[in-house]
Amino acid sequence: MSGVRIAAWQHVEGRRGFEVARLQAADDGGYVINGHSTGEDEGMGWGMHYTLQVDASWATRSLDAAGFAEDGPWSLSLTADGAGAWTRDGAPAPEFDGCLDVDMVSTVLTNTLAVRRLGLEVEGSGTLDVVWIGTPAGREVERMPQRYTRVGIRGFRFEVVGGDFEADLEIDEFGLVLVYPGLAQRVA
Repeated sequence: MSGVRIAAWQHVEGRRGFEVARLQAADDGGYVINGHSTGEDEGMGWGMHYTLQVDASWATRSLDAAGFAEDGPWSLSLTADGAGAWTRDGAPAPEFDGCLDVDMVSTVLTNTLAVRRLGLEVEGSGTLDVVWIGTPAGREVERMPQRYTRVGIRGFRFEVVGGDFEADLEIDEFGLVLVYPGLAQRVA
């Protein structure tokens, strides 16, 4: 991909809202991704903006996110060296050592990182640890093991390892989610 790609998703079923992301190819072969996600989940309204930088291998190099929820504004800054060492809000974050990806509950865009980076063949599977931002208010940040299995040309099974969550994602030719059952559907 060269230039700019824009994608948008409507949140469905479990929450109501919308997400839009702009992917800009960078000179170093990576991407700068700017996105907005807003919604209502279990009666709580929230909104957020994120800027995510990934290198040519789709490993996360930085995430700056800020937003608001009913309990107030929040912000989060993560940086990575591309080899698995992290800082959180400027301080070393050794609890995330070895992670190459981030995954935010409030966006489906972050599934693209693992899909692109793993480069799986059909029936191939890859397990990875991610830095998980588990609330739309950015307050729950932890390490989480995940598995992606390519179940078809456009299909990936996403699982939380050791957890009880899995979803069968439909993706486009670039690796962007088209359908995330129970969560989002691509509209542009």
